[in-house]
Amino acid sequence: MSITSSTWRFLMKRLRHWSVLVLAAGLIFLVLFQSLSDNRTKASRAQSAPAREAEEAPEIGYLAPSFSLAGIDGSLYKWRQFRGKPVVLNFWASWCGPCKDEAPSFVKLHDTYKKELTIIAINLTAADSEKSAREFADEYGFSFPVLLDKDGSVAKRYKIRPIPSTFFIDKDGYIVDGVLGSLGAEDLKIRAEKLLRPDLS
Repeated sequence: MSITSSTWRFLMKRLRHWSVLVLAAGLIFLVLFQSLSDNRTKASRAQSAPAREAEEAPEIGYLAPSFSLAGIDGSLYKWRQFRGKPVVLNFWASWCGPCKDEAPSFVKLHDTYKKELTIIAINLTAADSEKSAREFADEYGFSFPVLLDKDGSVAKRYKIRPIPSTFFIDKDGYIVDGVLGSLGAEDLKIRAEKLLRPDLS
């Protein structure tokens, strides 16, 4: 049986029609697959990021390691009690020259922003002494919490090497900035203001 030219044209027309439909269906499937893949990737990232950031580590973007320490005033201080307010956490020792240099800057910062942020001074008592820590705090007029790390466990958790070392922690407990070494008065003030007003930084 021979195919007439009109029949052939009809078949070719139908073939082109179905080819267009198949191509369109393929494109739609590709777009849907890509969209689904992107959504799964975003969901995966959204699930994994908070899990990582919720870990405690002495690094920017992580929760500040928790602790419980006695203060020179005899009170027991637990890290969770400072939640809800930005914290400037400073590690120091009485024999440390740079610690002495920056001490007045922390006093000034506390006097200026005590209603907005908390300053905590952790003395490395394992390498110092409680008596020296008290004398240092009295000499410089520390009126913020001065805590005693008698066994060095908190310094270890924060991986303190050089001193002084300072961490800037937001109201939710996340580390947003950190400085290894001494801070000048202006630098300390700028970093504290960024901590208080992150939208302006």
